Amino acid sequence: MKSSKILILFLLAWGVLPFACKQNANQPDANTVPAPVVKPEVILYAATVDKLNLRDQPNKNGQVLAQLTEGELVEGTGEVSANKEEATLRGMTYLEPYHKVATLSPEPKTGWAFGGGLLRLYAGSRAGIPHLDQLRQLTGLLKTLDAKNLESGKKAWDEVSARFGSANGALADAAFILLEQFLFRMEREGEYYTLTEKIKWEDADFQAIANRTFDMNKNQVAKSLAENGFELAEGEGMVFPVVDWNRLQTFFGPKVTRPMKFYLDQQVAERNKRAWDDGGIVIPMEELADRATFWEQFNRENPYFALNEQTKESERWTRLVLVNGSDNTPVFNYENQEITEAYKNVWAYVQQKYPGTTLAKTTKEIADLCAAEGWKRTKKVEEWQAKYAESEY
Repeated sequence: MKSSKILILFLLAWGVLPFACKQNANQPDANTVPAPVVKPEVILYAATVDKLNLRDQPNKNGQVLAQLTEGELVEGTGEVSANKEEATLRGMTYLEPYHKVATLSPEPKTGWAFGGGLLRLYAGSRAGIPHLDQLRQLTGLLKTLDAKNLESGKKAWDEVSARFGSANGALADAAFILLEQFLFRMEREGEYYTLTEKIKWEDADFQAIANRTFDMNKNQVAKSLAENGFELAEGEGMVFPVVDWNRLQTFFGPKVTRPMKFYLDQQVAERNKRAWDDGGIVIPMEELADRATFWEQFNRENPYFALNEQTKESERWTRLVLVNGSDNTPVFNYENQEITEAYKNVWAYVQQKYPGTTLAKTTKEIADLCAAEGWKRTKKVEEWQAKYAESEY
């Protein structure tokens, strides 16, 4: 039971369980021509673990030139190794390439650091790089906080509120990334679900939590969680804490850059309207298509976005579900193997509303194949879906 709860928390926090929302007014417009993309002059990272090796070669056999301390800022130009390696950091397993980075002080050293131990904070011009001393003050505090102590959430929020209340642009982006990642680490490592599992939740509580209308002052546990940056979520008969993204949006929304605001608004909208339950899609398929297209357009227009690993995963995952289905919302009817009307309709919807997108091209390909096969799940359809799933990952 403990491992399943941890898995649910992890999936919710990283957005692996699909959510969907209607497109909001601020999202990228498919009919506008995006501004030319300029490759960043510099990329700023923070080390997320202590004693992260900086090597002369991008592999575990490379000579160690230095060790990065937790929270240390380093910079690079985006150069990554062709190879990937697996490593476990803070209980999570990563399969990542190495990044070529340079230390900033006291004596700059250039080498290769494992990507799983780096958090990207900024990518852009050198002139626009956020204030390093302010970021060092934040990373310096965060590394002293115990992720397994609930009160650390309030301490982190208090620091951000005091130091970044008037921040804007790239500095606000970086502060948001650092705070959100620390709160997520608390969610993952803190096992705070042990607090909520002791409470006898009523059916009305589950409904209110699902609808995001639960009063966090109803009991002391919920109140304490809210004070430390968490809200409640429910799933499979359990109630557990997750990072309060509405609070993050309220504080950082007016301060961050335009791309980060799009990201924040979309993440909050998706979390506030859950689209996935018990392995099935519980919203109109067209809304899921809107979400997939949002992320595709966002990634096209912001290829160097600091959190592009998450946004690209959102794009891949939703597109895969729309094409190959899910356990309890399959593309075909199990009894007669016919392609369902829901998928026929959403494939047509995408091609009509979002022509020129990768999603439209993909849905046309699967729709044409299914039509040629009499709208049945045949061996050709199965082989296509398997090949497509492999290509996405």
